[in-house]
Amino acid sequence: MIYFIRHGATDWNDFVDENGNKNPRYQGRTNLGLNERGVRQALKVQEQICGIKFQKVLCSPLKRAQETCKLITRQEITTDERLVERDFGEFTGLTKKDFDYNAFWQEGSCQKFERAETIGDVKKRVFSLLEELKEFKDENILIVSHSGIGRVMCSYFFGEPENGNYLKFDISNGQTIQFDYDKVNTNKNNQVEEVCNQILQNVKKAKEQEPKQAKNERAGNATFQNFYLHN
Repeated sequence: MIYFIRHGATDWNDFVDENGNKNPRYQGRTNLGLNERGVRQALKVQEQICGIKFQKVLCSPLKRAQETCKLITRQEITTDERLVERDFGEFTGLTKKDFDYNAFWQEGSCQKFERAETIGDVKKRVFSLLEELKEFKDENILIVSHSGIGRVMCSYFFGEPENGNYLKFDISNGQTIQFDYDKVNTNKNNQVEEVCNQILQNVKKAKEQEPKQAKNERAGNATFQNFYLHN
């Protein structure tokens, strides 16, 4: 069983523009640490999974993931370069209004990259790790990484998103998704939309259950999700 956790929030995740609107800056390989909200999110996840014994703990090398992982567990951490966030290249530090973010996350789009990593390249490295981990499918494996890596993992277990739109796999800071090798559906393509809807519904439900103060701070985004595809 794989427990995937996206790192807690950073100042770039919570970036506010000149008009006072939240407008995240995309980090890619930028090595920022957690902000206060990110620390709270990691501690919330720690409460949720404290009773689980992990046989393996794998983490991205980037600081925000490492800090999250160390707040979640005291077990030995193995850093795996294949879990590093997608390289945003020339788009690093930009916001949605600065470039075509939708095309960036649509496999097969006509968007041209100078230095940014393609979705295909991310899939190659992440899928290679997931194939290796099949051998340990009966063990509990903790993976702390990034939204881009989580999206690709969703496509591995649940199938490619419609029209290659990876934004359908929306993963919030501090969100946990459980992946089970034994419950991967062989008829993936007919189930992807259902899984995407489950993700959105569970995130919405978790936000509705937050106390009003936590909602205002966006402090309680951590959710624990089990997504299985059934034949």
